[in-house]
Amino acid sequence: MFQLIGHQLAHPEAAAYQIATVLFYPILLIEMAFLAVAAYEAGRFSIEMITRFRRRRSVAEIERVAAAAKSELAAGLPAEAAARFAELRHGLFVESFGRGLVKNPDFRHLSLMKRLADLEFSVSKRLERTRLMIRIGPILGLMTTLIPISPALIGLARGDVKALSENLIVAFSTTVVGLLIGALGYVMTAVRDRVYAQDVSDVEYALEMLEV
Repeated sequence: MFQLIGHQLAHPEAAAYQIATVLFYPILLIEMAFLAVAAYEAGRFSIEMITRFRRRRSVAEIERVAAAAKSELAAGLPAEAAARFAELRHGLFVESFGRGLVKNPDFRHLSLMKRLADLEFSVSKRLERTRLMIRIGPILGLMTTLIPISPALIGLARGDVKALSENLIVAFSTTVVGLLIGALGYVMTAVRDRVYAQDVSDVEYALEMLEV
């Protein structure tokens, strides 16, 4: 045991090689898991964008609903005002805000501001997964590229062309997968960041029209 530890300390490059070799398959499995998540998120993203495009955002509709909700509040009917607000269905987080009001029709200013803050937190949380893909995807791809390079170089030194080609194929394939994960994450994050910011802006505009 002590002899093994002493050897590792005397030859840290060998220890690093062994660690990298052991880590290859766990890292590869994590990369494949991220690829599955990226495919799942891409499906959700497509459905979300198609639904948003079909419903078409309208400022006039926001103003109409806000005016109707304001009239219901003036009549002392908060539940009806919340139902009016829930008629806005052109954005994922606009709908979420409306459903929250229907469950708890509290139109006090402080309560609405807290709901708005929670909405912004939900937006940030939803974007975290794809933002993580942007960072982690290329890192995993790079790691699973560099690890097979070592045995590929060993094969080259020994004249083993088969080992060289097999390891290079693995290295370059995993690079492509890592970059694909990062690219999908970037596109989805960029588009969602814009449309979710629009959702929050629409909710803020409707609340300003309520003047509560």
